[in-house]
Amino acid sequence: MSFDEILERAGSFKNLFAASKRAGLGVEAAVQKAMAMDSELFRTIGYEVVKVGGGRAELRFPFSKEVARRGGMVHGGISMYSLDNACGIAVMTINPGVDQVTIELKVNFLEPLSKGPFTVRGKVIRAGGKVATAEGEVKDADGTLCAKSLGTWYMIKKDASRA
Repeated sequence: MSFDEILERAGSFKNLFAASKRAGLGVEAAVQKAMAMDSELFRTIGYEVVKVGGGRAELRFPFSKEVARRGGMVHGGISMYSLDNACGIAVMTINPGVDQVTIELKVNFLEPLSKGPFTVRGKVIRAGGKVATAEGEVKDADGTLCAKSLGTWYMIKKDASRA
């Protein structure tokens, strides 16, 4: 059974996460598998999904030549992609729909990311009927805050391909 079929049976991301938690299933492993299946970039960066649930998500990734730019630091685009993923997964946990898209994501780059592994956290700070707002942060191996984000996601109630 595909991820989309499982999601369709659950009726929403929110229901899927709740049912998985009640069943004692490894939600983090399932999210990692689904994200890696959909994205070559997710696999290439080497994300580990550490925690998922209750409007929060945490990812970890190593420093590697695949994420580096000149100067021995993580490329800003990778930082932004990481924040979009962590916050997006956090939104999925409260999403009463079957899909979502990022409307806006603002990132402040505070320090260079050069000492991995890096921890990326996303947290929903407000959710309405159609829109959720989440904040995120990226920290290096020393716990230094390197990037901070604020974003908005549009939650899609029904399968757009069948609408």
